[in-house]
Amino acid sequence: MGEIYWEENRYYQIDLRNAKWSLELQPLYREYDLFLADVDWICEFNGEILLIEYKNAKLPFEKGYRAAENFNPSSDESVAKIVRKFFDSFFYITSYQRKRPVKYIYILEWPKGDIVSRKMLQDKIAKFLPFRFQQQEKLSPLLIEDFRVVSIAEWNAMYSDMPILRCDDDKVE
Repeated sequence: MGEIYWEENRYYQIDLRNAKWSLELQPLYREYDLFLADVDWICEFNGEILLIEYKNAKLPFEKGYRAAENFNPSSDESVAKIVRKFFDSFFYITSYQRKRPVKYIYILEWPKGDIVSRKMLQDKIAKFLPFRFQQQEKLSPLLIEDFRVVSIAEWNAMYSDMPILRCDDDKVE
């Protein structure tokens, strides 16, 4: 069974209790001194493994690189980080001989973000994920079945059984 997780600023939480299982890789990677970048959460839901990365540059207290005025999710550096998080997190999944389709979902909130900019970013990042490689090599199972860049509202519409909620909402536990 999954769990409820707080995002790093403790302003939002994601409720993964309806997942078959869920985890945060960071504590595990730290325990074994692995210098790997990881997605925020991994879970199994409806027969699929979801790699979930979350960034919210709309929070008023963010400073530096993550402050709204400085945050550029389309920069080459930001794109490279998101791509690396897929591969470094995939390491965990393959270590445990996963047998489920993998979807990578980047939940992104930023002041300039809208459906068009998220789609453009999704297309830019997808070029660096192994979609073309796995087609050429006819891999089975596929390394990745889908990649999406979505807002919190879009995530909540897609996965209403695993919502992201503000921590000051009454539904928060």
